[in-house]
Amino acid sequence: MTSRSSWSSLASSFAGVLALGAPLALAGCPSDPMPTPDAGMPDDAPMTPDAPVGCDIATLAGVRFSPGSVGTVPGGVRELTVALTRDHCSDVTVVLTQGTSGIATIPASVTIPVRTSSVTIDVTGVAVGRTTLTASVEGSSRTAEGEVVVTEPTLAACSGGGGGMVQPNGTRVAGTGGLASAGILVPEAAGTGDEQYRVAPFQAAIACDELSLPEHYLALGPAVSFTSETVYRFSREIEFTIPLSLSLLPDRAHRGHVEVLYTGPGVSEPRIVAITNPVFEGSAGEGTLRFVAPRLGTYQAVVRDDVPHAHLRHYNFRGILGFSMGGSGSGRIGLGSHDLFDFVAPLGGPTDWQYLLEYIRRYHLGGFCTAEERAADTTGRCDEVNRERPPGRGELFEHTQTFENWWYEDMYEGQGGTFNREDYIAIFRDLSAMFSNPNTDTDAFDVEPALTPSIAPPGTPESLRTMPDSARCGDGAEQVVIHGHCPDASPTDTCAADGDPTTGWYDDEYNPDGRWDVISFCDGGEIDVGNWDPSAHQFVPIEVAYAVDVNHDGLRNPGEPVIRNGRETFDDLGCDRTPSAMEAGFDPIANPDPAGDDYDFQYNPNGTEGNYDYDAEGVCPAGTSERFDDFGIDGVDGTPQIAAGGGGGYDVGEGDGHFNRTRGAERMISSSPRGVVRGYRDRHGAWHEGISDEALDNLDVFADGGVRDLFNWVVQGNHTMGGFASRGLPVRYYDGFGALHLDGRTDFEYSSVPWAEIGRYTMVRYGNIDAQEADRIAGDGGHVGTTDQLLDRMTSAVAMMSARWPDGNRVRAIDNACRTITPTCRHVNVITEDFTSSLGRTGPYSLVLPPGYFDEENADTCYPIVYFLHGYGMDPEGLSAIGFILWSYMNSQLVPASDRIQKMIFVFPDGRCRGDECLRGTFYTDAPESTPHGAQMQTWLLDLDRYIREDRGVRVCAPRDVMVVE
Repeated sequence: MTSRSSWSSLASSFAGVLALGAPLALAGCPSDPMPTPDAGMPDDAPMTPDAPVGCDIATLAGVRFSPGSVGTVPGGVRELTVALTRDHCSDVTVVLTQGTSGIATIPASVTIPVRTSSVTIDVTGVAVGRTTLTASVEGSSRTAEGEVVVTEPTLAACSGGGGGMVQPNGTRVAGTGGLASAGILVPEAAGTGDEQYRVAPFQAAIACDELSLPEHYLALGPAVSFTSETVYRFSREIEFTIPLSLSLLPDRAHRGHVEVLYTGPGVSEPRIVAITNPVFEGSAGEGTLRFVAPRLGTYQAVVRDDVPHAHLRHYNFRGILGFSMGGSGSGRIGLGSHDLFDFVAPLGGPTDWQYLLEYIRRYHLGGFCTAEERAADTTGRCDEVNRERPPGRGELFEHTQTFENWWYEDMYEGQGGTFNREDYIAIFRDLSAMFSNPNTDTDAFDVEPALTPSIAPPGTPESLRTMPDSARCGDGAEQVVIHGHCPDASPTDTCAADGDPTTGWYDDEYNPDGRWDVISFCDGGEIDVGNWDPSAHQFVPIEVAYAVDVNHDGLRNPGEPVIRNGRETFDDLGCDRTPSAMEAGFDPIANPDPAGDDYDFQYNPNGTEGNYDYDAEGVCPAGTSERFDDFGIDGVDGTPQIAAGGGGGYDVGEGDGHFNRTRGAERMISSSPRGVVRGYRDRHGAWHEGISDEALDNLDVFADGGVRDLFNWVVQGNHTMGGFASRGLPVRYYDGFGALHLDGRTDFEYSSVPWAEIGRYTMVRYGNIDAQEADRIAGDGGHVGTTDQLLDRMTSAVAMMSARWPDGNRVRAIDNACRTITPTCRHVNVITEDFTSSLGRTGPYSLVLPPGYFDEENADTCYPIVYFLHGYGMDPEGLSAIGFILWSYMNSQLVPASDRIQKMIFVFPDGRCRGDECLRGTFYTDAPESTPHGAQMQTWLLDLDRYIREDRGVRVCAPRDVMVVE
């Protein structure tokens, strides 16, 4: 395929602007014809005069089997692919022979037609045994060998055991006897690397176990328990190996159908769990499944007895993906308009607002002393953020922070921007403009529609909000002041309400008696990236939140808290209202969750305790719910209500009998992927079911996130994919793109990934938590990642779509990517122009047509269309360089036709703020009516899709139903 080095310069430039930065123009225009770094291979013969158009390889490069080992049982059928390693310009006949006769039935020969490069055959088991297959190309010395194993149809009884002291040294502790292939391993870096990911030595036992199989499941190997008396869960994933016999798969099933059954501490009933980095090793008859997971327990390889299943799948021939802000938009639009898209790929941005809003509340806006802590403080430590912070919740890969110390790995590349305090503040302001402020509400819940702008907190006049930042934050600039009842009071003084409903902004944590003034304020001064400098000039208004002015000087000083009024307070203890430590039978190691209700995106995605959500009807059993305080979003009982008489009060939702959120929080949660899939609770506490099983069956999802992403996208992606698992769908995680190969390699080569077997609901966590300093500096696991990771992110999502859309055109074409007509450019196939939606919103988009689009032989050929959504602060042309790279991938002669990315149409829509819509990014949503001049981006994008397909005459394939076997 096209080499990475061929694109390193372009990709490096592209990485620098992916999230924040100037647009990058598409290379490869008329003056720069499309480079062909893979052209002119030494063994290429010249194209023969009668060769098919687009075929210029006349020398046979080789043949191979895929997979190299297949297994079945007598009478069972397994599929095996015979493939060329390069295209060939004529039909190729391959003779197939067996080393041992009578083991399996295979065709005597197959013909691989020109322009296809592969053919799939049936291998039927006859008798128990093993045989070697040989593929020989007629008229050539090219050969390949493979293996067929036929085993008994029943699983042998489990035997053996073992164990020992597991050390973080990379040495595998294995079982014995029948469990000799079972084992557990902790990498050496877990003993010396980051404190966050260290694992202490522990004694482990490996033994046979017995699990009750769920209905419609078959065992593919024994149940193996990995136990310890001192630990059951780790702060990182460790490696497990269990026996596996792929020969016991149902007819025509493959590795992608293998699932893992689990039971262990806190999980008393066996359940299917998502695994990470599945590696299939050894013989197909007696092999192993190796994977990583963060818990000890019993694991068993299983498969549904009805796979693969044939069904009529509706294809729209549309995919949507995006990076960063575009990843957030692609997940929201793709799942929200699931009837329009086949594939959704939120890259570095599968935003799970249920988690993220609580994270922002806890960390981005947190780290302050409560009023109670302030009153008890005798050391002055409340005059700074609490460096201990609220304790972490044990989330894999999570970074914690405080309001005055926003997390950023300075001196490292790969974040796609500096993301200083000014950038963060702009993001918070734009999110409020596009969704409504999730942190406060400007009107009561019973006002429909709410027309008061919900961007700044209530009490901010539009005349002030719309001032230039320089005016709002200049010397002597006026700020909003919501007067307290006792503004001069010390934290220990008694304060009573003064009876004036226009005074007193209450907050259950920081201003419970409304004593202190609450003020708007400015920020932006930094000591270094993310870390607030109180002595510097504060030049950016924090438009979305107010602060409590404890010392009554009209400024927010170190340690003075920022108010978070996004929802009513509740106890996230599960439907039984009981914390695990108080449940009967609790033991921190042997029984850490007696009720089985602790939420875990991987092991218990339907858990209600600790799931960042208020649970009641729709989730809890009838008559049960979590406890909440019906005190309104300020969390204080008896405070004035805006709806109760007007003129004062800054609380909504109190005493209405419902659990309430802000309008902005509801808009975010309801449209996030997990909310769409799992279901969500609206701002009045009512439950809304997720999309139908039928809709999910017509949709594939491929997400990613970096392990050092400063926005915690990898954590959000974990929860997003947990939403699919909560619906009983098989989810897979991969730590790095190389893991997609399923064979243990670390390097990624899109053309050799078994895309049909990686899973339909998949997430890649790129970056190495144990990376060396040089790799970290290069951006490993960052918001954008290293240059290689960026290329892998882009290519993997498109290659997945390509492999699964039926009937794709993969024929090479002699063509250039051109913006204008020149002597070397006969057609314009890279187009940038403005589009105006049905709501009058105008913005640019870039359109890239595939190689050969204008060739006469393709006049009736249609193509899938893929929408690439760009990052925050970018323009469409900032991503259109991707079209240049993918152009080469769709036309590469080093990749055989069966593995080549099929021809697609790529569209790079606008997502930047235009005019006074917002600051830098629209997040690809329709702003609420309460946002003045708010961008209507989802409508704009869907209108653009209709325009391209219906009015502009671009040959996008029409939707149709296709019988598929999955």
